[in-house]
Amino acid sequence: MNVVITGASSGIGRAMAEAFARRGHAVLAVARREERLRELGREMAERHQALLYCLAMDITSPDAPQNLYTEAVRLFGKVHVLINNAGMSPYQEFRELPYVHLRRILALNVQALTELCYLFLPHMLAHGEPSHLVNVGSVGGYAPLPNFSVYTGSKHYVRIFTNLLHHEYRGSNVRVSALHPGGTLTEFPELAGQRAKPLARKSMMTPERVAEIAYPAILEGKRVIVPGTINRLAVFMGKIFPFPLAIRVMEFIYDQTVDPRPPAYPL
Repeated sequence: MNVVITGASSGIGRAMAEAFARRGHAVLAVARREERLRELGREMAERHQALLYCLAMDITSPDAPQNLYTEAVRLFGKVHVLINNAGMSPYQEFRELPYVHLRRILALNVQALTELCYLFLPHMLAHGEPSHLVNVGSVGGYAPLPNFSVYTGSKHYVRIFTNLLHHEYRGSNVRVSALHPGGTLTEFPELAGQRAKPLARKSMMTPERVAEIAYPAILEGKRVIVPGTINRLAVFMGKIFPFPLAIRVMEFIYDQTVDPRPPAYPL
């Protein structure tokens, strides 16, 4: 299977690229940070003799989804797996969120993800071979967290949108899945400007563990993939608790005074 993964320079995206590449899949890893991608490519070649291609691209830039689609089809001919993993959000009150970050969250978490689905899904249907479309959401799409209001809202969109795609194409060759990780030991909290509580850190998984759980579940075509018992409990809580109570519980577990340093995302 030929695989395209966005946000593959670090965290869950990188771990997913590794998980697919070392199992013999040809992978196109996409992210803004070219040197990190090249480092990943060298590591995969040296350690696993794996085939991993790198494409440095900001998928929120104009025409980027179309350019990514064109390059992936040119490279592979047929794409069998698309993993929309790229995402971001500063950890700030809504009124403190820089306007440029507000636009980038929506462009990356919602618009680019949706456009890539729109481009790759007909391609997968047309070639007719078993294929998988995976959108990476978040436990926050079920159990909301203050100071991540736009991010949480975007992940609610990803959850509903992906569920509907799964329903619409359930009889086709394309299996649509949503991966909803919880707190993960990546650079995401640092970039966001969040300092996690000790209680929250104890519940966090490594990105490698998330990828190892997600890999077989994706190929099985599971509609919803929630790695880890704690994360499944958070999802369950988000389903059954009244919304205001769910916010309070998540605030108790995860919320922390915003880091006085500004988020590390470039303006």
